[in-house]
Amino acid sequence: MGELGYLSIGVGYTIPFQMFAASWIKADELAGKLNQLNLPGVTFRPMHLKPFYSVGKGEHLQGVQVHITNFRKAALSDIQFYVMQEIATLYPEHKVFEQADKGRFDMFDKVSGSKEIRERFSKNNRWEDVRDYWYKDVEAFRKLSKQYYLYK
Repeated sequence: MGELGYLSIGVGYTIPFQMFAASWIKADELAGKLNQLNLPGVTFRPMHLKPFYSVGKGEHLQGVQVHITNFRKAALSDIQFYVMQEIATLYPEHKVFEQADKGRFDMFDKVSGSKEIRERFSKNNRWEDVRDYWYKDVEAFRKLSKQYYLYK
């Protein structure tokens, strides 16, 4: 989601890539919704901040810090989609792909591998709508890449 420049992801603050925040988010509310999902290996802490630069510079922002409790269980790439999902539920006027700068979609699509992820997610703002597509090549990649592993 960082490619969209839509929320602060901690760049410009002391915890880059460990948080999601915006001026219109209510920290306790978003943390509560995300924690209700009971995602394995992760807890969301409510937070308030004023970034030093980048998205939200000098503004009072609220959001969540992503606290990893078990790196083996946490599905890190899923987190951004769950955050976007819960934002769409709590703040329907702030659905990410309806509000983000359309000029930044190309970078999101490149990072995601194609426009398919963005287009599928945009329909209902639900992670379950893209999950299978997101993970479709994982096993083939693991098998192919295994020959290059230095450690087991």
